Amino acid sequence: MKQVVSCRFKAVLENIPRATELVTQAAQKAGLTGKDLYQVQLAVDEACANVVHHAYQGMEPGDMEICCSYNEQTFCIQVRDWGRGFDLGQVPEPCVHATLEERTLGGLGLFLIKEAMDQVYQSYYPGHGNILVMLKRLPHGGE
Repeated sequence: MKQVVSCRFKAVLENIPRATELVTQAAQKAGLTGKDLYQVQLAVDEACANVVHHAYQGMEPGDMEICCSYNEQTFCIQVRDWGRGFDLGQVPEPCVHATLEERTLGGLGLFLIKEAMDQVYQSYYPGHGNILVMLKRLPHGGE
């Protein structure tokens, strides 16, 4: 994998557009355009918002790190934080067909990430943080 960008930001709302813009530039360099590029932007925006709203909930905001890389077939985004651990498998799927009144809170951002990306997985390492990995197939290979 060729690393394109790696940046660390304070996990605050104001930095989400910065993170998304950096990933956008990396994704374009890898060859993503149109709908695929939009899906990557959506996934990164949601992942960073989850870090801001959940990872450091009740604490001082910590950092989030964004790393992008790609090879001939795949664009990879890693979003890392050092906040509260979570297990992707324990987040319930939202009932997207329910009315707004019937829906429970939570899980919609992760649902959107999973729908937008080709593969999503997460790891938590106590003392070393959460790492969310999101993969998108490249339509015609990278640069």
